[in-house]
Amino acid sequence: MSLPFASPELLGAALLTLAAAGVALLQGRRMRTVEERSEALEEQLATEKQAHAQAAEALAGSHEVLCRLVRQQEGVRDIERTRIARALHDELGQRLLSLRAELSLQQVAARSASPANHERLGGTIANLDAAIRSVRAIVSGMRPIAPGLSLRQALERHLTEFARLHGLDYRLDLGVEGNAGGVRARDLDAVLFRALQEALSNVACHAQASAVRVTLVETAGEVTLTVEDDGVGPAQPVRHGHGLEGMQQRATACGGTVRLSAGRRGGAVVRVSLPTHPEAAPA
Repeated sequence: MSLPFASPELLGAALLTLAAAGVALLQGRRMRTVEERSEALEEQLATEKQAHAQAAEALAGSHEVLCRLVRQQEGVRDIERTRIARALHDELGQRLLSLRAELSLQQVAARSASPANHERLGGTIANLDAAIRSVRAIVSGMRPIAPGLSLRQALERHLTEFARLHGLDYRLDLGVEGNAGGVRARDLDAVLFRALQEALSNVACHAQASAVRVTLVETAGEVTLTVEDDGVGPAQPVRHGHGLEGMQQRATACGGTVRLSAGRRGGAVVRVSLPTHPEAAPA
């Protein structure tokens, strides 16, 4: 039996239909492959997001623990500093004052009997006075905020004493009072006060300054302490690292920062910024 004759038009249409069906099938397979890949990528992305969230949570927990340890360590250090400062003041300070009194009496007695001894005793007393000033400066720098004093009063008292001991002019701009009550307020006050002590110690030892300016400003959610001197500036190698590491550790434990920069008219500027909101810093 012979097959019926098919016209070229019919044969072409059949071929086009088969080709279209093949293309549609191929596209369908490709679409399914793309969908499967998209689903796999979405699953992978979800897994990576979950892993990232877990890592961030673990990092935040580690940071919180580290900050708590830093604050506890600083509390222990403050207790030890207070003990040493009291010992220096009560023992060494009193002995130096007694020795000065004895030398002063001997100097008076030697004024007419031995002018040379009188002069030598005068030089010894001058050196002893310098030693007494150094002891007082060390004691002042080691003490935390005295009980009953606000942050404003503690900063003002310490800066006044520092300027008197080192013969510096100073300017004090305090536009904020430490918040009363609350553990965080006390933590912030202690960090700011210790930053002032270390910044001023750096000025005394390395700045070769004649004047210092201290500013305390509170804005929305942040309190900033700025200590600026007119000395040699932060470009000098000896200025680097003195006290800044300790400041940075304490500031970081409260979610803050420490920056050292050059002053507009020479000297150095130390700026300590701390968040005032509890949620801004780890508890």
